[in-house]
Amino acid sequence: MKILLSGVLPIVAPALLLGLIHGAAWGWATAALGLLLIVLMQTRRLTVLAAWLDAPDRAGSVPDAGGTWGEVFTRLSRRLHHDARRVEEVEAELQSFREAMDAVPDGLVILDASHQIQWSNRAAGEHLSIRLPRDDGAIIEQLVRLPGFADYLGNPDGQAPFILRSKAARSRVYAIRAVPLGKHKQLLVSLDVTDAHRVEAMRSTFVANVSHELRTPLTVVSGFLEHFTDGGVMSAEQRLYFARIMSDQTKRMLSLVDDLLTLSRLEAEDAPASEEEVEMDPLLAQLLSEAQSLSEGRHGIQILCHGPALRGNRKELHSAFGNLVSNAIRYTPAGGEIRIEWGTRDRLGVFSVQDSGVGIPAEHLPRLTERFYRVDRGRSRETGGTGLGLAIVKHILLRHQAALLIESRVGEGSTFRAEFPAWRLPPLA
Repeated sequence: MKILLSGVLPIVAPALLLGLIHGAAWGWATAALGLLLIVLMQTRRLTVLAAWLDAPDRAGSVPDAGGTWGEVFTRLSRRLHHDARRVEEVEAELQSFREAMDAVPDGLVILDASHQIQWSNRAAGEHLSIRLPRDDGAIIEQLVRLPGFADYLGNPDGQAPFILRSKAARSRVYAIRAVPLGKHKQLLVSLDVTDAHRVEAMRSTFVANVSHELRTPLTVVSGFLEHFTDGGVMSAEQRLYFARIMSDQTKRMLSLVDDLLTLSRLEAEDAPASEEEVEMDPLLAQLLSEAQSLSEGRHGIQILCHGPALRGNRKELHSAFGNLVSNAIRYTPAGGEIRIEWGTRDRLGVFSVQDSGVGIPAEHLPRLTERFYRVDRGRSRETGGTGLGLAIVKHILLRHQAALLIESRVGEGSTFRAEFPAWRLPPLA
């Protein structure tokens, strides 16, 4: 209205003046001509306004319309700039939200009422092989083709998730839950539970192995005890024989329990309770004495110590080195040679046990430190092994930041080598 009045008022006065002087015809003609000019000017300015609204940034500045139209352009420009800044802020917030959702380790997928994919994050692509924008609008059941998955989406269980096992991704295991999102949408959440399943499988295997290891000596002891309680007549030699076997089986169970307690303690602690400078000469002398007692003269045992002291927990180091030495004696036939050595190489502290025993096939080497893993189960039980020695060695070395290296050839013997970092050795003089 203001624009119209500002354009009409300058025409009214001349038209009235001409009408009074030359008559009404001249007055109306002047008014009509003035109105036509006003219409043309307003039309031109409206055209400029429409073009500027189509591309307000193209001109780089507000058109110079002057007067009331200039004020209109200025206000519109302020509003457009305000809206543009608000749009940029919303887009930045949306991008930040997307980046946050992509950083979430759990897979997230939004489905509509028809189970069509509307959005997903990066983890969902890894878990469910969803790729956007390629799969935008795709039906989720066509991508995840597993028995029972469609039924679960149709009637999701709020308590029990759907378990998905992916053979393509190194046998990963995912737990998928469907959560209502609004009235007609669903949010799929996928969690990687592979490690939890592995721990549960390890726990079940561990319990089964412990039960099996204890069952054999308990059965033997129980069987012989029946001979003592059934009232039968036994000679002194039979009693002595039965008692010796029961004693051996009892010692085996005690060794197993001791190793289980040791392994449990090592797994529960991240580092040794205390450390000191361990002099290696007396420690190796003690290992030699224990090895000779276990060997009973059946092996040639050589010991070499030409390295410095080692910083660590003496009790744990003695346990780890003792397990390596006892294994070498158990699996080396009579007449074989065993070499125990401590020294340095490339500034690393190296403790090694080399034997001329039966050797270990290459396919077994990666699994030797697993609990209860045996290359030859029958021979291991005959020699009194519990199947936990190398597992204990591995944990003790990890607590000392050391590595266990194994070299072996069937029929030629084995070398077990523990390498300690340089900072656990005294500084060079």
